[in-house]
Amino acid sequence: MPGPRTYPDRTAIDAAVAAGTRRILYTSQQGAVPGNPYRPSDIHIATEAILADSGVAWTALRNGAYDPLDQVLGPWRRTGEIAQPEDGPVPYTDRADIAEATAVILAGDRSFDGPVTLTAPTAVTFDDLTTIASDLTGRTIKRIVLDDEQWVAEQITIGVPEQLARLMLTWYQAARAGYFAEADPLLTELLGREPRTATDRLAAHIAGQTLSETAH
Repeated sequence: MPGPRTYPDRTAIDAAVAAGTRRILYTSQQGAVPGNPYRPSDIHIATEAILADSGVAWTALRNGAYDPLDQVLGPWRRTGEIAQPEDGPVPYTDRADIAEATAVILAGDRSFDGPVTLTAPTAVTFDDLTTIASDLTGRTIKRIVLDDEQWVAEQITIGVPEQLARLMLTWYQAARAGYFAEADPLLTELLGREPRTATDRLAAHIAGQTLSETAH
């Protein structure tokens, strides 16, 4: 359901139109379509609808998930387990790649009308990431599928408010329903190179942690 953010978005869009803005660029999210159980999707859908009715050209960047992978996977290096709810394929995308592609869109002469999707070229699951992590570390990393309510309870135990935990759970539910499964080639086209893959990002994270541990 659209939340309070929708109304500031409308105010900002109305102000931009009144100021004579020729194009509005909006940061949306991949899978911003009706039926997506991930609750923030409703806000993005509502904002894109306001943009469509605004009378000016607009572009919505439906960015792929770009949170740090250690945040997504949990403390797997310490536990040897990726213990999260049931998931689905997601083209986990590098934040820096999205920023670079956004700069290309802003600086270029090509118009992108309506929603455009910016994702890594390949969608992967936690099972895939478990295999990747095992190969990179030389350890046997296990994938543990947690029951939704068990996961929520564990989040509450470590201090996450229940409302936030249940909001986060809707992301896993959306992933397992396939709302983030489609990878798009546009990011590769805009960058003029292959975007960083989940393997690249996980390897960099492991290397960074190893250097930090060595320094201490």
